[in-house]
Amino acid sequence: MGAAAQAQQTVLKGKVVDDQNRPVPYANVGPPGTEPGTATNEAGEFTLRVNKLPQKLAFVCLGYVPVTLEVASAAAPVRVTLRPSAVALPEVRVRNPEQVAAALVQRAYAKLARHQREEEFGKAFYRQKKQHNSQYTEFVDAFYNVRFSPREVSGWQLEQARYGAVQEDTGVDLSNFSAAVRLIPVFDSRPSRRKLSVPLSPGSTRQFTFRLREVLENKGQETAVIEYGPRPNIDRFVPEGTLYIDYNTATLRRVEARIPIEHLMSMQLREGTTVASQTMRMVSDFSPYRDSLSRLQAVRAEQQIVLRYQGRPDTTTIEGNLFFYRYTAKPAGKGYKATGANYNDLKQVQKQRYDAAFWRDQEILRASPVEEKVIRDLEKQKAFGAF
Repeated sequence: MGAAAQAQQTVLKGKVVDDQNRPVPYANVGPPGTEPGTATNEAGEFTLRVNKLPQKLAFVCLGYVPVTLEVASAAAPVRVTLRPSAVALPEVRVRNPEQVAAALVQRAYAKLARHQREEEFGKAFYRQKKQHNSQYTEFVDAFYNVRFSPREVSGWQLEQARYGAVQEDTGVDLSNFSAAVRLIPVFDSRPSRRKLSVPLSPGSTRQFTFRLREVLENKGQETAVIEYGPRPNIDRFVPEGTLYIDYNTATLRRVEARIPIEHLMSMQLREGTTVASQTMRMVSDFSPYRDSLSRLQAVRAEQQIVLRYQGRPDTTTIEGNLFFYRYTAKPAGKGYKATGANYNDLKQVQKQRYDAAFWRDQEILRASPVEEKVIRDLEKQKAFGAF
């Protein structure tokens, strides 16, 4: 019965661009009024399996006007253009943008903190890729069952994974990079002087500055775009970035952060090697939920480390992308691995045997053209599952 239902489904493919014909990455694509069915990849492309045609689809991305259209055929790729949201500048809306911004941040924190003990469950796809001096050297795909709360990802269980890598003589080994998407909390109700501060926390105005940059307007919904950064002479590790918060309900929509990673990690370097620069960026997106709440939908992180070795720059860039493609009820009798700092995902992934057929049938992968080539090259070299 399940196989018959699967066979009757239709696969839709398409691309989402903006009004300048540029790809719109990470836009949500799915039936309107439900959880996202998938998201566009870095090239703005998507693949989605639907039960029947015609099918209404909603295309939603923060900063753009949502589009809903009915797709009647899968014969040709769907092409959708999203136009930027209308923007209202602070001087048009309020007299004191700093005060309004700080008040909104505190309201958003209070809303999250009231629900911090509530557990949610879902299925997520995680992709990690590493480049060394502009050449791909490592690739990880994994499907997880995830337990999470408004504050953080608290546990997950690996369902299926694949791992491919090529040997390299220099660069940086970041085998536990997925810890970044799990361990940096959305908010912190008990800030400690020994760790990273986050803007959604009590008393954050003593450590952060907040400025209302603009208000995005979409069909009656208003989103405050708030820039934050460390106050002068702060002796803690304080990130900077942008918060996107519903102007009326204080519902959190997105957190963008540039994290002072050089203070949070240590490296063992070979003789003659120095660190030229380090950067760490994270984006967490949230989808609408009940009672004007939102829940975690995706986390993207990118870290770049530039070493200087024998007088030449040596650059390692690693990216991780966790995306919830389904929210679920609490699974009966299913445990989840604790996701503390010492839990090494890569070791768990490396235990998985590579099943090429499984991966060919997974539309949720959303591989970009570049990544598809990397995957094919690694398959030819039998790099997946070979350690």
